[in-house]
Amino acid sequence: MQICPDEPPAGCLYAGVSYQHTQRFYHPSDSCRHCICANGAVTCQRQPCAPVLCTHPLQQDCCRSCDGCLYQGKELPNGEQFPDPAEPCRVCTCWEGSISCQPRTCPLLQCPFPARGPCCQVCEGCEYLGEGYLHGQEFPDPQDACGHCTCLRGFVTCTKTPCDPPGCRHPTSPPGQCCPVCQGCHFQGQDLADGETFPAPGGCCEQCRCLQGEVSCGPLPCPGVTCPHPAVGPCDCPVCDGCSFHGRACSNGERFPDPHDACRLCSCLDGSVTCVPAPCSPAPCRNPVALPGQCCPQCSGACRYQGHLYESGTTFRPPGGDPCSTCTCLDEAVTCQREPCPQQCTHPVPPATPSCCPDCDRCLFEGQELASRQAVTPPSDPCQRCHCLHGNVLCTPVLCPQAACASPVRRPGHCCPECPVCRHGGQEYPEGSHWPSPTEPCQLCSCAGGDVLCVMAPCPLLTCPHQVIEPGDCCPRCKGCMYDGEEHANGTSWFSSPCVSCLCIHGIATCAQIRCLGSCLRPVQVPGECCPLCADCMFEGRPYSPGESFQPSLDPCEICTCELLAAGGPHVRCYRRQCPSLVGCPRSQLQPPGPHHCCPTCAQALSNCTAELAGNELQAADDPCYTCQCKDLTWVCVRQGCPQLSCPLTEQFTAQGACCPVCDECVIETGGRRVSDGESWTDSEDDCISCTCNRGHVECHIAECEPVECQGGLRRVRMPGSCCYECQDPDGCCSYQGQRYQASEHWQVDTCTTCTCVSGEVHCRSQRCPPAACAADETPALTPGMCCPRCLPRPATCLAFGDPHYRTFDGRLLHFQGTCTYVLAQDCRGGDFSIHVTNDDRGRPGVAWTKEVTVQVGDAVVQLLQDWLVRVDGQVVTLPFLKEPHLYVERQTNTVLLNTNIGVKVLWSGRSQLEVSVPGTYKGHTCGLCGDFNGHPQDDARLRSGQLARAEAAFGNSWRVPSGNGTGGPCADGRDVDPCKEAGYRARKEANARCKVLKSGAFEPCHPLVPPEPFFAACVYDLCACGAGADQCLCDALEAYAALCRRAGLALRWRSPTLCAVGCPQDRGYVFDECGPPCPKTCYNKDAPLGAIESRCFTPCVPGCQCPAGRVEHEAHCILPEACPRVVYGSL
Repeated sequence: MQICPDEPPAGCLYAGVSYQHTQRFYHPSDSCRHCICANGAVTCQRQPCAPVLCTHPLQQDCCRSCDGCLYQGKELPNGEQFPDPAEPCRVCTCWEGSISCQPRTCPLLQCPFPARGPCCQVCEGCEYLGEGYLHGQEFPDPQDACGHCTCLRGFVTCTKTPCDPPGCRHPTSPPGQCCPVCQGCHFQGQDLADGETFPAPGGCCEQCRCLQGEVSCGPLPCPGVTCPHPAVGPCDCPVCDGCSFHGRACSNGERFPDPHDACRLCSCLDGSVTCVPAPCSPAPCRNPVALPGQCCPQCSGACRYQGHLYESGTTFRPPGGDPCSTCTCLDEAVTCQREPCPQQCTHPVPPATPSCCPDCDRCLFEGQELASRQAVTPPSDPCQRCHCLHGNVLCTPVLCPQAACASPVRRPGHCCPECPVCRHGGQEYPEGSHWPSPTEPCQLCSCAGGDVLCVMAPCPLLTCPHQVIEPGDCCPRCKGCMYDGEEHANGTSWFSSPCVSCLCIHGIATCAQIRCLGSCLRPVQVPGECCPLCADCMFEGRPYSPGESFQPSLDPCEICTCELLAAGGPHVRCYRRQCPSLVGCPRSQLQPPGPHHCCPTCAQALSNCTAELAGNELQAADDPCYTCQCKDLTWVCVRQGCPQLSCPLTEQFTAQGACCPVCDECVIETGGRRVSDGESWTDSEDDCISCTCNRGHVECHIAECEPVECQGGLRRVRMPGSCCYECQDPDGCCSYQGQRYQASEHWQVDTCTTCTCVSGEVHCRSQRCPPAACAADETPALTPGMCCPRCLPRPATCLAFGDPHYRTFDGRLLHFQGTCTYVLAQDCRGGDFSIHVTNDDRGRPGVAWTKEVTVQVGDAVVQLLQDWLVRVDGQVVTLPFLKEPHLYVERQTNTVLLNTNIGVKVLWSGRSQLEVSVPGTYKGHTCGLCGDFNGHPQDDARLRSGQLARAEAAFGNSWRVPSGNGTGGPCADGRDVDPCKEAGYRARKEANARCKVLKSGAFEPCHPLVPPEPFFAACVYDLCACGAGADQCLCDALEAYAALCRRAGLALRWRSPTLCAVGCPQDRGYVFDECGPPCPKTCYNKDAPLGAIESRCFTPCVPGCQCPAGRVEHEAHCILPEACPRVVYGSL
């Protein structure tokens, strides 16, 4: 067959479909094979795949992948662990596509006599001296015939065989018997027969008797006496050879003063006391006085006057007599005399309080009170003029002026004759005067011969086409604009400043910043001009004459004008045309500009600025940036200027109906720190400058201090963090943590520290606690309200983090995503505590995060809410908070710490991460999502019924609290979901890549202490579920792993500027510390004795913002110790 050289290559027909020459396509029945048509022939081959180095790769599309494992038909994510189906004592792990199995690691048991289990020794039984016993079984003690033993979770406790209570307090133990009996008494090391009596150990005045194991002792009986005041004899028995009178012991025949009355004498005779008055000699004076403490009256020179007694030498006012007299008592004689007055006057003012002398500083004249030198016309005689001078009133006749009219008139009550006047509207007007009518503003009135004549006022002739008569006016006026005291005609424009142009249209003045246009290649900047000008009047080759205007573009709002400047010849000024404000126009009546028009119009009449609207403000409907004020009968509309924002342009937004853009945060230039809207702060370099973030704009103001001059020994002091100086008494009060205390005042700082204000200085004393000598299986812990720690069995920690994942007390990692309230941990034996968590949905269906925590200890209920808010018994409290004896809540950096008197501790991140620590005294007593704390992780997924759950969702749902999700809203049960399957292959691959940081060198030192594989699987799970918030979810997983490393004693330095960086307020001196001290140094404890803080600070270290070395914390700033207020410390 001969082929023509010009014939085109042939196409292909394959599986009923036609393809062109060189066309590539997928095989119709196998998408992993690629085919090509070449001149009528089809060639197909499989897609090449890179070799995989793992043993159990996943099948992803056409090729296999090591991003997970395919084992027995089930896909497993990297890091997941599962029991070996063939060997129950082995655990298998999927890691980078390969399955590796190894013998199950047996946990380190803390019981001394573990029993043999299927794989490992367990504490659910005992092996003791070669014999096996069940948990809870009792058996005879092989080493003691009188004892028995009990097996409890691997511990064997042997005790003596219990005896029934003998029923007496002093039983005896006969030889050969294990239990004591009441047939006799064993008392103080001696065995006594039943009924035997013996002297009491306390002395010769008592005797004791043994009767059926009980010893009773009593005093010997005393003989009776007949005397009324017997003395106390031997064995406290009464005797009549002495006396006891009002607590005083007297010998027989003794004389003594009466203990209750010094003026009586008593005598004792044979147990009977007789008292008689002491004799007194007569006094040689008329007025003897019985002085206190004296039995007989004495002569003291006192005077008796009007029934009162006065001591010699005293001066007094006579009782009930003249208050202006003074009396003196001298050697029983009284003399009285009146007090002299320094000044007398004729018209004094009666004093407000009783006084002996007149008040001559003012005058009382004809019922009127006058000041000194005040002149007055008396109502009784208008032709007199009187003056007040030092309490005296002097009057002189009035001289009348000559009247200016021919027939003056003297009015009643007036002294001098007057010319006639006109009265109108309550006012007087002189003859021949003119005035506007006060009742009719459009009338003009005049006074002629005492009569008032009012006529309409004439109006000036107006030539303007738009005339208005405003309410309250008489004559029409042209509708123009008043601006800054100047009137501008309708349709005119002017400049209020070089760059602000104003326009007057129908009484509305609109002012705005000129918006310049660049319409020429070489603009010229002319002094005094706001916009650059073009150097000539040529535009697109056409010349324009001075005064001509043209549009430089198709936009009707752009306009250029050729103007002839005083210097420099013709220039072109180009700008955007200004539109008048449409004041009071409803939005429904706004009409857009028509063709070739620039400005919108209003379909109805605009608001008119009248006198009644003066001072009112409106916002222009067509532009929210214009605010109009009614002033001088003119609407003055000014375009609002927008403040400069500190945030980037990408973060700025303008709300609907608003004029200016805003931001949710402010960015401070120093260090680029971000602050929330409404937050205030003090400048890091000047305490007198305070700033506030207002929707992205930083507003700062400088505090003004009054000059301070300290006198009287006071000292000028400026407190740390304060702007202004103040005066303080160096010997006076003290300032401590923002509170002021008086000299010598004491106060309690905390359970270990008390302070006193001494001469203006604070002196504090801290209690020193002895070293906590805890055993190897114990740890020190603080009780709220107590200073020194006590030892508790070593605790276990449960961790809740991420989406959410729960690492139980026994170390098992469980995943559960319900959005209700659940029992996290509680004491299921004694009911000492309970901890509930409430989860909420954060976007993707089926996944959740921890929202709030509720802790109940005793009768106290604590709610830990979002953003570090804490409620105790339903009330929001300020931290730190103490409720004795149950709990103490405090905040350290970004962590809330709750400490309880039973050793349970809770650490809450304020967002979603939670740690619960329970002491070993509750081992085997707990239940809930944190497990049973029995040392065996394999049984932690136990339902409320006690059965082991087959699925994690069923386990979590069984611990749901019936009350819902804590907020009254609906909630959903958790279900077993795999967010990576829903998110797709690309999301799983990206999550695997980002979570591999757990295997990096930053976390590698902790791998022997905390295996990373479960946390890697949890990290991948969370990143698939988070979607857009993957950065925060990654940090949550890494922080949870780092927290367990801190618990194990290793603080990792894993953060970087690109990985979970934490911003601290550097302007206040703070730096970030991954493992900061939970009890930081402050100005008030920096001088505490060495060890006083460390001896009672047992909360774990916390990540957060801390003061660097060499600085201490004071009023939310890090300062040098030398700048602290003085505090003197001592030890208790």
